[in-house]
Amino acid sequence: MKKLAKRIMAGAAFSAMLSAGTVSAAPFIVNVALDEIGTAFDDVITGTGATVVTAQVVYGQNTYNYTDKDGNPATVTVARPNGTTPSMRTGYTSNSISLSGAVWVIDPRISRGDPIPGFNSGLTFTFSSPVNAFGFEIGDWATCCMNRTRPQNIQDDYGVPAKGSGLWIAFDGGAATLPANALTSNDNPGYAKYGSYTNFIGAIDDTGYFSQVTFFGDGFGEFLVAGGTLRFASVKQGSINPVPEPLPLALLAMGLAALGFRAQRRQG
Repeated sequence: MKKLAKRIMAGAAFSAMLSAGTVSAAPFIVNVALDEIGTAFDDVITGTGATVVTAQVVYGQNTYNYTDKDGNPATVTVARPNGTTPSMRTGYTSNSISLSGAVWVIDPRISRGDPIPGFNSGLTFTFSSPVNAFGFEIGDWATCCMNRTRPQNIQDDYGVPAKGSGLWIAFDGGAATLPANALTSNDNPGYAKYGSYTNFIGAIDDTGYFSQVTFFGDGFGEFLVAGGTLRFASVKQGSINPVPEPLPLALLAMGLAALGFRAQRRQG
């Protein structure tokens, strides 16, 4: 009977866990070589029935148009996290592979004294209407500067490795996370595949929407750039990471009855 009681308690606890509420999911991060954008990012979005809107980055332009989740015209504005205007280049090429448009320069060395070193050298994308999928191309990541040790308080506060050239991202002014960290050049998917320091970073959050994305790097001495072609979308909530439904009470009762029947058979 003790074994039966334990099984019943375990079943009840499992049911309570499932029925306690939703299970939150972190944004789905894509970090791929440029020729994999279509399958790794675009196809995930179109698979939900949503549409990917693109905007090629143009030298000297910091505001771009897109279509929001309700089909209305909207704009995204690009600035440094401290509000200043970022510098730009007409493009970036590595091993004969080029980003698809102009790029903004991210030089972590200009903001070593930030709360997270490198923060204010990054880019903040501010959307006039919320989206939940966004991505852009990266150049010059994981070329060097991977042996520097991050400050101990950054390691402790953000749960990040001691070393590496990192790509950081934050949503709506929240805590920054480190979705990509290079310890060798091969941690750049573009370099691992083609020997090219080019890659794509995208984020899809089907649990909600965001109005601001901040992106920066902490590879000091690395000339990081971002831009190429911006990609926007709004997928239906729960379309990528479906939330488990609570276990119906009838199924729980059936499960408990089955456990009791099995126990009686063993005793008989």
